[in-house]
Amino acid sequence: MGPCSFSFRKHQNLEERMGAARQLTEHFSLPPQCQLVADCMDNNANVAYGVSNERVCIVHQRKIAYLGGKGPFFYNLKEVRQWLEQLR
Repeated sequence: MGPCSFSFRKHQNLEERMGAARQLTEHFSLPPQCQLVADCMDNNANVAYGVSNERVCIVHQRKIAYLGGKGPFFYNLKEVRQWLEQLR
């Protein structure tokens, strides 16, 4: 894996889940509008609201270079493709 790749085994407890979230926030500079959240181990927020906090995000040189709208309905994969093609 590259220097900006992460691999976490399945979290066994909340401490491990929070540790993984902490690692991500320490490694990447997140803008204020991009908050990282962690659900409880029983995933009750996901079960109760039936939501998925999907967000298309491109990290370039350890900074967020592209941040799409909240998903799954408010981001545009065409925009993502255009951004990536410009990077080439």
